[in-house]
Amino acid sequence: MTTLGTRPVDEPDFLALLADEYTPLAKPLADAFRDACRNDADAHDGWVHPSRVSALLHDSFGDFDPRRFSALWSPACGREGYLDKTDRLAPIDPEHSRGNGNKDVRLRRWRGWGE
Repeated sequence: MTTLGTRPVDEPDFLALLADEYTPLAKPLADAFRDACRNDADAHDGWVHPSRVSALLHDSFGDFDPRRFSALWSPACGREGYLDKTDRLAPIDPEHSRGNGNKDVRLRRWRGWGE
């Protein structure tokens, strides 16, 4: 059996392991991710762009597994999260996204911004 934080899991999902926000090893990145999202929202009227968040995290952590970065969006946009998914698209900055510079990414909005 594997335990994630205080929650035992009989068969842990790979994505859940990557998106770990609870163990002592994962907490610094999860906290930094939330701070980067908040800083981006503050600077852009509540809008959060994944490329800008990625750039902020690379400044603090250097290179890290991009799957961990991708996995953090799900809990951030979940029921108890702090971001809302939107239909608004923007170009991906290719500097921190290998091979995706020609694609668009869905923007997130800081939950409750401007209310």
